[in-house]
Amino acid sequence: MDGIAAEQDTGRRENFDVDHITHESLLVRMQDIQDGQAWNQFHQYYRTLIINFAHSRGCSGAMSQDVLQESMITLTKVMPNFRYDRVKGKFRTFLLTIVSSRIVDAFRRERKYQEWQATDSEQIPTGENTAEEWVSNWEDDWEHEWQQHLLMHALDRVKKRVKPYIFESFRMYVLEQRPAAEVTAALEVSENTIYQHRRRIVTMLQQEVEAIKLEIGEM
Repeated sequence: MDGIAAEQDTGRRENFDVDHITHESLLVRMQDIQDGQAWNQFHQYYRTLIINFAHSRGCSGAMSQDVLQESMITLTKVMPNFRYDRVKGKFRTFLLTIVSSRIVDAFRRERKYQEWQATDSEQIPTGENTAEEWVSNWEDDWEHEWQQHLLMHALDRVKKRVKPYIFESFRMYVLEQRPAAEVTAALEVSENTIYQHRRRIVTMLQQEVEAIKLEIGEM
């Protein structure tokens, strides 16, 4: 088990999902509303990001699901005429404008519902800032969430490409930041092997990050 020689990286990707590799940008394919595979791929990739971001802005679970669904509906309306120009900005920035608007809408609906339920003795909290001021500082948070989301997808792909003990050493040593001595004792490998695993997976992660960016049109 010691060492990584037994785990040869042939470069094959049989364990990947069918639509791991695309011949056209996902954004181009999504201009065809009838391309169910493209839309399913988009939903699969972005759903967690959108839900988590909405939740981080204060949306409940139900509200976050509504934000996701309303964002997808908006996209079906705009994508047929959408023309992506990298010079004007990244697609994820465009997506943020949609998601943030749907979050604002969700809170407006929630507020109307609360007002409808409230009695005369109840007071509905009001925000001091306008909706525009409220969302003005979301760009950095969205970018951070997106980068983390991208890394998690890449990590999941790498996990499918290596033997379990190799990924486990990376998880313990890098992700959980356990001491090398603890990892070597748990997995019965040398410290040098752990370092090799780390280098190998970091390289693979970089490759997968670039592959995902290419697939979703975010290069």
